[in-house]
Amino acid sequence: MDEKTKVRTAPSGDLAADSLRARAATVTRTHGPAAAVARRTAARLWGVDVLPPGTDETTCPIDVIMGPDAEHRVHDPERVELPAAHVLERAGVRLTSPVRTALDCARWLPRAEAVAALDQFLRRGVTVDALRATARSLRGYHGNDRLRAVLRAGDPGAQSPGESRTRMTLIEAGLPPPATQIPVPGPRGDPLYVDLGYERFQVGVEYDGERHHTGRRARSHDETRRNWLRGTYGWELIVVTKDIRHTPAPYVEAVLTALLTRGWTPTDAEMTRIARRINHLHRLFH
Repeated sequence: MDEKTKVRTAPSGDLAADSLRARAATVTRTHGPAAAVARRTAARLWGVDVLPPGTDETTCPIDVIMGPDAEHRVHDPERVELPAAHVLERAGVRLTSPVRTALDCARWLPRAEAVAALDQFLRRGVTVDALRATARSLRGYHGNDRLRAVLRAGDPGAQSPGESRTRMTLIEAGLPPPATQIPVPGPRGDPLYVDLGYERFQVGVEYDGERHHTGRRARSHDETRRNWLRGTYGWELIVVTKDIRHTPAPYVEAVLTALLTRGWTPTDAEMTRIARRINHLHRLFH
């Protein structure tokens, strides 16, 4: 399949997304055929959740860009390199293609959010090779160190933005990069999956905070799965909630303690760097 069919727009029936789509259509009509919805707004319309938690989609700003050769008018959107092939139309909205949207999110969003957006696009079929090829064709993208770092950090195994942000919090604190969706044989032979973790040390990190973790049935399923992993295989599981956005240090400390207890042996330099990062997180979010 080509990139036009790999990523679908946000499903109809989501009232907030429908409101965002209607406002985006109005904005692109207002600014004319050279304009396209981009970045966060385009990502959301492609079904990728990159809006900050608590964002009101009925009133949040619409991200719009337009090509540099468009006729100049007062209050025009940002002008960027925007080849015609990078713009598609869906449900009356001109928006950047999935590959261009993913690339722009990776290039411009804050690092943790950029990786969270990239992870979701990768899960939906956008490839790193396609992103790199597109980046080579755009001034300011080719050779950009920050963009390359974000592309290296992407992982299609992350199943939610919260998992992506948790993974990046651990990595930026100096801990080893955790694997995603680690399979462990379940009681009936079918695999159970640890959200994030370190299989060698049997230390797992489970993110609770997305919609699929809410409700009595979902919580009961999670607890049964975790009890099996702990009791049968001896996994130590650290459960992370959305509070990690505001108090990351205790979670980093819990994972670090578990790894050290289970046999991870960082160098003195690594421990010094981790300690400094944890102290920084304590000060930053105190």
